Amino acid sequence: MTRRQYPAWARRRRRGAPDSATIDALATAMMSGNGDDVHTVLHRDVVLTIDSGGLVPAASTSSEGRVPAASGLASLMTPETVIIKASINGAPGLILTRGDSVVGAITGEMRSGLLSSLWVVCNPEKLRHWNR
Repeated sequence: MTRRQYPAWARRRRRGAPDSATIDALATAMMSGNGDDVHTVLHRDVVLTIDSGGLVPAASTSSEGRVPAASGLASLMTPETVIIKASINGAPGLILTRGDSVVGAITGEMRSGLLSSLWVVCNPEKLRHWNR
């Protein structure tokens, strides 16, 4: 019997990519500004990685645990920030916009029904294709 090889994006999606409901819950929690709401969707050992490329001031480049991760996500939000759900690399994710510009893209992985890893790209050079 031959085992079928799936493309990398399909394998990643199967191995813990977040579902739409969890991404919706994260978006709602981030927009509410309530840290406790954000904690409910994060795994206790969550790792948040923010890629600012050194071009955008970010709270931190990497943090572990619910409280530091929730704080890092809160640092990305301003009153002008709008969150839009989008497909990022074939998996559900969030796009952060201010005005007509995309200022961030959030993707993640799940474990035990909660977000265990979050990647935030704020580097303008990596967001060029979103801002055409």
